[in-house]
Amino acid sequence: MTPAPEELPSSPAQEALWWIQHRAERKDLYNLTWRLRVTRLDRAALAAAWQLVVDRHEALRTGFARRGEAVVQLIHATGEGTLQEVGWDEAPGDRTPEALLDDVAAQFHAAPFDLESVPLARLALVTAGSVEELLVTVHHSILDGWALQLVMDDLKAAYEAVLERGPGLDAAQVFPEAAVPYREFGRQARTGPQAAGDRAFWTGQLRGVKAAALVPDGPSGTHSSGAALRHRLSGGARAAVAAVAQRVGCTAFAVQLAAVRAVLARGGASGRTALGVVVANRMSPEDQRRVGYCANTVLLPDAVTDDERFDDVAGRARDGLWGSLPYQHVGFSEVFAELSAEDRAALGSTPPVLITHHGGIGSGLSLGHEPAQLLPSPSTSARCQLLVGIFEEGEHTVLEIEYDTDQLRESTVRAFLNDIESVLLASASPGGLVRDLQVSSRAAAGVPALPQSAAAPERAPSSAGPAADVLAHWQRVLGTDVHMDDDFFDAGGHSLQVLELVASVETDTGRQLDVAEWLDEPTPRRMAELLAPAGADAPGSGPAAARDSGPVTMRDGEPGGPHLHLVHGAGVGRIPYRALVDALPADWRVTVSEDDGAGATTVEAMAERYLEPLLSGERLPDLLGGWSMGGLLAHAMAAGLKRRGHPCPPLLLLDSPTPGAFSDPDRGDLDAFARNVLRAADAAVRPPDRLRLEQRAGRGIGVLAALLRACGGEAPPEALHARYTLHARHVAAMSRYRDAAVADAPGLLVAADLTDEDVARWQRLFSTEPVTVRLPTDHYALLRGDAVRQVAGLVAGLLPATVR
Repeated sequence: MTPAPEELPSSPAQEALWWIQHRAERKDLYNLTWRLRVTRLDRAALAAAWQLVVDRHEALRTGFARRGEAVVQLIHATGEGTLQEVGWDEAPGDRTPEALLDDVAAQFHAAPFDLESVPLARLALVTAGSVEELLVTVHHSILDGWALQLVMDDLKAAYEAVLERGPGLDAAQVFPEAAVPYREFGRQARTGPQAAGDRAFWTGQLRGVKAAALVPDGPSGTHSSGAALRHRLSGGARAAVAAVAQRVGCTAFAVQLAAVRAVLARGGASGRTALGVVVANRMSPEDQRRVGYCANTVLLPDAVTDDERFDDVAGRARDGLWGSLPYQHVGFSEVFAELSAEDRAALGSTPPVLITHHGGIGSGLSLGHEPAQLLPSPSTSARCQLLVGIFEEGEHTVLEIEYDTDQLRESTVRAFLNDIESVLLASASPGGLVRDLQVSSRAAAGVPALPQSAAAPERAPSSAGPAADVLAHWQRVLGTDVHMDDDFFDAGGHSLQVLELVASVETDTGRQLDVAEWLDEPTPRRMAELLAPAGADAPGSGPAAARDSGPVTMRDGEPGGPHLHLVHGAGVGRIPYRALVDALPADWRVTVSEDDGAGATTVEAMAERYLEPLLSGERLPDLLGGWSMGGLLAHAMAAGLKRRGHPCPPLLLLDSPTPGAFSDPDRGDLDAFARNVLRAADAAVRPPDRLRLEQRAGRGIGVLAALLRACGGEAPPEALHARYTLHARHVAAMSRYRDAAVADAPGLLVAADLTDEDVARWQRLFSTEPVTVRLPTDHYALLRGDAVRQVAGLVAGLLPATVR
């Protein structure tokens, strides 16, 4: 029995990050990803090494939960570390390996964590042709950059140990020195005279101070997107930093901080202004070996004037950093709560400009005996207007800026970087005055507000009604103009975009859409009617009536026309059949049996359930069949008709698995589901040749959604999870179905991915050998394009002449 996790109070910083995670629109704001270019790692050894690291560090087995108004750490005794793999033997299509890996890294980084689920870290090995990368993503609530460096050092040691000594090691055999746990860190008393005095230091420092920031000039947007730029300081700028540091008696970081402050001041951020500085907050040798989130943000105020020397600005940066040391443990969220309303408005709950000195963190990395190159951050979410990270990479200093693309244009950020470079070059000679520094950046004091031209457009007034909102969602998902009576699928939509569209409108309206009802008429007008509030003057307004479990009609056809009844495939409903229905003659009636996820859990029971409403009709369908699992169910329904003494109509099996084909339980795992989703999506990038995801659905589904976006598709994780649940249910049913009766009916078997052995097995399960046609396509393309038109012609040929 797995023991319950130990509950301990969270640190103030962890608590603040928990609240941000649950309130922010973008759930990846505090994801931290190291993207490492590596050389052909041993996958088994890497997976074993990662598990050893998870076993070693308590932080990697820590989650978080709310208890009343408090947030607690949930420290698990054990945790499962999984290496996820995605690999293309060759970069697909016209994509270069690097471009493909850029997209995968960005999407994997953006996949959010469930903060209660451990570990709050994931490892993914991604390859495209000869290029290989290791993506290490963690949530900041468990690790800061310093701690991630410690984890990577341990991963290197564990990887080398497994390579040299084989698997089966435990953490104690690899790491003779015990890890320093995080649990006791940051528990400074939050009440009492000392705590009050520490907070009072900051409230006094920040009284009457405004935040310094660049003047926004970006386009309108959602205020949650971001990008990153990198700039390597020139040799002259590095030499200038060293010269100023020697003259003033300060660190290089103090000089770099002074340069940022000088650029903002010369750009217009005058008076007493504050910059946010991320500090390591590791005051002892023990803290420096501690794996956890120890970093903190402090706001350092200063007033830069034109008549002073740049050296004076650097000296005050030095003094501000040193003077803050005894108080760096106080979280800014605690300070902010005690500021006056006026000071809070002037500073903002998150400093617009943050600066952090990474030093050598992330440099000199290796796995095995091969170097690992740290690539630029793949983050596309901005935590503030500007986050300036300073890295020392050997002899080079690199500035990496994460910026809010809704506030700032790329050209504005590049100009800011150029200004820092020019200010540093100008500071090389002693005695230089601030007034002589030339900058092009425009800055201001106070929390920046978007200009009217760049502000996000307000939501249309409620008088516009749900129709206008629905149209906006349709146009975003489909990427084209849409009219109220347009058919979703005729407009180019596919099954996964249905999931995206439904999730989008339900989130926006707060109402649940009866998708089955809408699919009968998949237009914006019908969607708006179904989503209209109860009592609205629209037909069909209010919650939809519950639907029964009988078949749905995809086309009414004409009176007396042929009737084709189809059965759902594994994990899907009617949507895959739309192209087939469109390709059939207009007089055909087409109905479909769908699984509502309730009741029957075996193939036999499902077949009985779907047969009942057909037998209660005026007459049986003229044709019975289905694609994938649907054909298998249709064949099982034939046995039910025989038991009841009814003749069975001709059977249509479209690349359907044979009874017993799913005896392998892995056919229903998340990897198999992921391959199916990626193939069915018909995305711009073909599915990976190698794929291994985290098998816990709550975690693996998020990565699948990220991979789907990287390949050019889209589906919300929640919808994918529901679809996976249905898929697993269907695969489990097929895995138990082995003994099928012989069908006494003519049949048409269309093969795509079926093997010759599969075809022969199906032929033995008909009393009269079915017509068998193999089409040069695959399982999913069978219902698209030219292939589905050929299928429609074959289906029409299967119909008895008396019916036609």
